[in-house]
Amino acid sequence: MRKTMIIPTYWCRRTGELWQEGDAVYDHPTPVDQEGTLERTLLSMKQFHEKDFKLVILICPTTPEVEEEAYGQVLRITRRAQLNAETYLFTAGDLREMTDILHTTGLTDQGAKLLSMFGYSNVRNICLLAASILTADAALLIDDDEVFELPDFVPRSLEFLGRRVYGDIVHGVAGYYLNSKGQYYDDVKPEPWMTYWDRFGCKARAFDQIIGSGPRLKRTPFAFGGAMILHRELFECVPFDPLVTRGEDVDYLINSRMFGFSFFLDNTLSIKHLPQPKSHPQWKRLREDIYRFVYQRAKMAGQRTTGNLVHVSPEDFDPYPGEFLKPDLEEKIYRSSMMLSAQYLAEGDSDAAMEAMRNVYLAKHDAPPVFDAFRAYLETQSQWEKLIHLVRQERYAVRAVLERHNVSAPEIHLDREHRRKLTQEELLTVLAKLPVFSVFTEQERAILHDYCHVKTYYEHETVFTSGDHNEEVCLVLKGKLRLVANREASSGSAPLEIAYLTQGSFLGENCLSQSVFRLSGTAEEFTELLCISKMRLKRLLNEHPAIGVKLLQCFLASLSEKINRSNDLRKETAAYDYNAVDMPADV
Repeated sequence: MRKTMIIPTYWCRRTGELWQEGDAVYDHPTPVDQEGTLERTLLSMKQFHEKDFKLVILICPTTPEVEEEAYGQVLRITRRAQLNAETYLFTAGDLREMTDILHTTGLTDQGAKLLSMFGYSNVRNICLLAASILTADAALLIDDDEVFELPDFVPRSLEFLGRRVYGDIVHGVAGYYLNSKGQYYDDVKPEPWMTYWDRFGCKARAFDQIIGSGPRLKRTPFAFGGAMILHRELFECVPFDPLVTRGEDVDYLINSRMFGFSFFLDNTLSIKHLPQPKSHPQWKRLREDIYRFVYQRAKMAGQRTTGNLVHVSPEDFDPYPGEFLKPDLEEKIYRSSMMLSAQYLAEGDSDAAMEAMRNVYLAKHDAPPVFDAFRAYLETQSQWEKLIHLVRQERYAVRAVLERHNVSAPEIHLDREHRRKLTQEELLTVLAKLPVFSVFTEQERAILHDYCHVKTYYEHETVFTSGDHNEEVCLVLKGKLRLVANREASSGSAPLEIAYLTQGSFLGENCLSQSVFRLSGTAEEFTELLCISKMRLKRLLNEHPAIGVKLLQCFLASLSEKINRSNDLRKETAAYDYNAVDMPADV
């Protein structure tokens, strides 16, 4: 399963520079002259047992004025962390360039509105977009104020994804947060005004039911945006609702249920959440919750029978957020706002008291959407599917934009034959990681540099076709090749998928004796091949026979393994397909 972890990181104006009209509003963006919490998150990933995943760091500026400085800060932080995972930086400039590319192939203005880094829901959608561009089967959504404590977090998060559990396919897995004390409760002190706005009490009851009791995996009414694992079938179908400014994670779970996808929480999948203190006053945070719940309730109330959608009710999400989506929401808002206002008056803060009372007015006259919220989301979902279709259609071009900020590899300049020059330092680093080259000394690997070159292919590009002359032997450095055999036209059968070649696999080992491929090979994802031509291989054998012999031994071992697999495949297929094609040894 191909997996991509995406971490959005938020950046604002320099320390002391005030927020300006038009700037995005986030809970705790990092000033561009500071370093924030991102490095702490990245360093905690170094304990991972599994490093076979792609990491995308989404750089989200509150204003275009800080884009360049934010990129510089994140680049320095990422390089210091020195992670083994293949790492990409996704910038607002990249998104604009991708938007221009998609505009030329049919992206409408309405669809383009989904390509935004302004607001939490939009940011989450770009996280999903990044996973789609990188052809991920699983998207792991993480935040930059978290610390990993589980060395097996990645495989654990994917253990049930895509599998059937309790009659449903697991399309979404929710982890959960631990606070600074190692508890799963919100680190909030109860106050008297919360008597009628018992959001944290409802959450605590929900947490006890779902997190604090067995079994390990159970259906959940809530999810956490910084510990959310999504299957491709879900994230390429269901987007976050851009009209939800807070609580977009729980709203996403509701939307997923409407479209028939199942969400489960794994009560062993924890991550430590260490957010910065909230700077907004309590009346403003209450106001944000009011707008959020009023809108979500309106969307839920507007449901009607449409195609294969599933009707959901507030009771499906009890105790939280269901308790805040029922008809008594207005009474909760009135009573809690009045009590909060009285509390402010007792503290001598008349301005805050007035703002708390104003929440009652806004809840009735401004928060309710003047449009059909359910129909609006259906249109958003339709536009999202069209957008994903365009990304698939233009994946080569948009992937090329993202590859420019692949900080795990040098900038790639290709000639007409897909070739690029590999520095000696690069080659030594790459070969040292491949078990097949453990028989070579560091000095011998350095000598190989003068004989090799690298070929680069993007997803779905043809690497070779049946009948092509085989003039070089190659080793897969990264990515995956799909090998296909074309059957005889008279058989009426579709091409037969033979195998996949992944990192460390050879192809064309017998280029010295045979010059034609019997298979076709296509890059299943972004792929790089380390190649040595037939002519250079002969030269290597003459000039450095010891190295040449070791290399030939590697080729022979690879060919032997392929022959064994070919025999196994022939036994399996011969029983039901008289046109069975052997797993050939000449790739």
